[in-house]
This record gives sequence, structure tokens and C-alpha cells, in this order.
Amino acid sequence: MSDTEVVIVGGGISGLSTAYFLATQGIRSTIVEKSNRLGGLIRTDLVEGCRLEAGPDSYLATKPAATELARELGDLGRQIIGSNDKARRIFIVRHGKLVPMPEGMVMMVPARLMPALRSELFSFKTKLGFVSEALAAPRDRAEDVSLEAFILDHFEREVLDYVAEPLLTGVYGGAPANLSAQSVLPRFVKYEQTYGSLIRGVRREQRAKSRQSSTFLSFERGMQSLTDSLARAAETFQTTLCAPATRVGRTADGWLVQAGAQSFTTDHVVLACPAHACSELLARAEPNLAAKLAEIPYSSAVLVTLAYKRSSLPRIPEGFGFLVPQTERRHVAAATWVSTKFPSRVPAETAVSRAFIVGSPAEELSGVGHETLLNLVRAELRDLAGIEVQPLFHTVHIWPKSMPQYVVGHAERRREIARMLDATPGLYLVGNAYDGVGIPDCVSLAKETAKRITASLKGNSRKSGVQSRPNYTS
Repeated sequence: MSDTEVVIVGGGISGLSTAYFLATQGIRSTIVEKSNRLGGLIRTDLVEGCRLEAGPDSYLATKPAATELARELGDLGRQIIGSNDKARRIFIVRHGKLVPMPEGMVMMVPARLMPALRSELFSFKTKLGFVSEALAAPRDRAEDVSLEAFILDHFEREVLDYVAEPLLTGVYGGAPANLSAQSVLPRFVKYEQTYGSLIRGVRREQRAKSRQSSTFLSFERGMQSLTDSLARAAETFQTTLCAPATRVGRTADGWLVQAGAQSFTTDHVVLACPAHACSELLARAEPNLAAKLAEIPYSSAVLVTLAYKRSSLPRIPEGFGFLVPQTERRHVAAATWVSTKFPSRVPAETAVSRAFIVGSPAEELSGVGHETLLNLVRAELRDLAGIEVQPLFHTVHIWPKSMPQYVVGHAERRREIARMLDATPGLYLVGNAYDGVGIPDCVSLAKETAKRITASLKGNSRKSGVQSRPNYTS
């Protein structure tokens, strides 16, 4: 048994960020990671000259935490690259064909009316609805509602089915009928309160903010550059044990963490793993908290990446990729052209597509062989994009229960978790199950948590857990 200042369970972006921010204050930590590598879902593979992401390929430029962290890490800040937004077009599958999303759409809201009114994606009735929505009066809702209910209060069902549902499926893998409007799209709820019309709200937003050069940001050598840089920067004050944590329990004056054949005693435990894994670890020590964490549902994902000889492909509409609405979907929910979104990631003579299967289809297919998944994706790319040629190579990654879903009531559930943690000194939760699912969200929460641990260790007021926030990140 050994003593350590802080034990962090989970070596993904949240755990690594927490360890790094603690290290900047001279605080030592031990990361307990069940796999044989750090980084979690963030992983970049170099295959035949292509930098291929096993998980997220970028992060939103509008959320600064990841960019600020990269710049703080020194050289990594100079490796930030932007998406190729001059080719940023998204297509929606409608009646089996790829139809371009109108220019100026902000999620499901047309910031520019004329492109939406001219679009073949929407019916005449839906277009009339856009005009009337711009006149809506402010509304303050007494309680959380589903995204489905929220969107249908503003637009025709066509907007829900052909824009909002496929966009949100790629992020959460869940259904709009279950997801929380307050927790998933808080800024749109605020627009409703302030302006009434979501269209008026996004127009104000577009006028107020400075123009972004790129929508998505990443790194020259791939997203793994971020997690690798974090691990290097913290290594003087951080050690890693590659073994599964099996239990987190209380001691007379602190915490005990069991992992593999080792045990650690500490005053501060940071659980940086999925909420369902936290629930299992805390089942004996904190059964009420464990039960509440178990209420956060998760969805699964399967990612199949295919590389082609560019000259062998049929002419495909230039853009970042396409989305498949539930009404049109068989298995593939979306596909991204890596060679268009981030051209520097692949050789000029190669084209690379990432196909995503999420939600129930991913769970049903998670046990099948890679060849079966490849053939399934190839068949759907043939039907949707006319691609019949054999890929040069492919990769498959299966991520079970990896996408937390912020269902109706998530904000209140999170407040209950925070209240329980306030009564549980020395225990902290970080990760994408609480305050936002993106990489910048995870970095922000890790930084806040490290500050609180630092204050406690330096003798300041002690208050543990996930910090409550006035707003939730979309």
C-alpha cells in the first residue's frame, strides 16, 4: 500500500488534464488506467501515410479551453490547424439522395432565411414556418423539456427529422424525444427566453461574435498530440499504473483505491472515467451517489474508416460529409471526408472517409467481426454516395457505452450529484458526463477540479465534487 497526494482513475483527456493542472502547482498524482495506453478515446494512427483518428478528429473553435491549454503546453500551440472551411458543406440524405444543407444554418436554425427558403431540403410549409417563427414572442419555460418538444414548438417536424435529429445523433447517439433541451442546447433555450424567436437569436449571435477562421480545430499530427503532450508535461509529478481500478472506498481519514494488486491511500480521489464505471467503483462506499451516477445513460459507437485511391472514386459533391436522418437510416448515421475536412492528414492521391454507426445499431453490431462491419458500411456508401470500388485499406474501432446522453432532467440530476459530493470531502468527478461532451468541456472541468484540490492542499476552504455552474455547455 502506498500514499499519494491525488489518485486519478482514468487516463483519458479528463484525467490527463487534471494531472497536468495539478503538476503545474507542484502536486503529485497517480493515474490508474485500465488499458495499456493513456489518451482514452483520443488516438491517432499513422497508416500508409494517413493520420487516422480512432475517436474525435477535432474540437469546436468557439470553445477556447483546449486551444488555451495547447498554447500553454508550448510547441503544441504552434501545431494547431483549422478545418478546411472553404469546402465546409454538409449534405443530408433525403429520399436516398444527398441534398446540401442550406448555407447559414446554425444547428437547426436558419440564420439566413433566403438560402433556407430556396433549399430543396424543406417543403413549402416548413419554409412558411421559418417566416412565422421569426415573429415568436419570448417564452420562459418552468421546467426542462425534450429537444423534440422544444424544436417542434418553433419549427415543423421536417426540421426535427432532417436537421436536428441527424446532427445530434452524431454527438449523443440518442433520440431527441429523450434528450434535454436545457442541457444539450442551453443557448437556444436562452434565445427563446430573450427573443422568443430562435432565428432572431442566432442572427444576433452571428452579428455579435467575431468571424472564426475555422469551425473545427485540431493538430498537425493528430488529436493524440494533445494527450501525449499532457502526459509529457506532467511526467515529473505524475506516475501511471496500467491496471483496472476495482474499488474506491473510505478510510478513517481519507480514501482507498484498489487497482490490480496495488492499493493507494489518499485524501483526494478524482474519478475521470464514465459515470457507469464510477457507479460500479463507488457501489459499496457511496451507494446513493452510485445509484444516481448509474442513471446517466450511455450510447455506443462504431467507427469504420476507409481509404481509397482518389482517382478511382466517382465524382462526389465536395463537402465535409453527410448525415443520415433516422427516417432514412439503415446503420450508418454519418460519414466524414477526412481528405476534405483536414486535407493535410492524407496524401494528395488518397481519399479517406469515416463512417459512424451510433446508438442501438452500434450496440447490436458491436459483437460482429470487422469484415462484416466493413461490408455493411461499403454497401451503404455504395447506395448513398455511389462508391463501389474496393478500399485500399480500412480500420475499425468499437467504443461501447462511450457517449453520455443528457436526457430530460440532466441538469437536476447533476445538481443532486453535486450536493452529494459536497458532503463527500476528497471525492471529485470529471469527464464528459456532466458539463459538456466536447474536449474543451472536459479540459475546463479538469482545470476547475485541479484548482479546488490545490486550494484544499494549500489549506484553503475545502469543498469537493463537481462544481455547480450557472449554465450548461451546448
